[in-house]
Amino acid sequence: MARYKDEQCRICRREGQKLFLKGSRCYTDKCSISRRNYAPGQNGQKRKNYLSMVLN
Repeated sequence: MARYKDEQCRICRREGQKLFLKGSRCYTDKCSISRRNYAPGQNGQKRKNYLSMVLN
């Protein structure tokens, strides 16, 4: 089974919630989701568009 060896905090920020992948760091104020509550990357701070209805 393969391991994901990239940044764990980046995954949390992409999902928008704490996944507790870094162990005790996620319980402190140093957690990146509490510092930067937006997705990682160049376009991360843009607003996500959530559709209330799905068009068929």
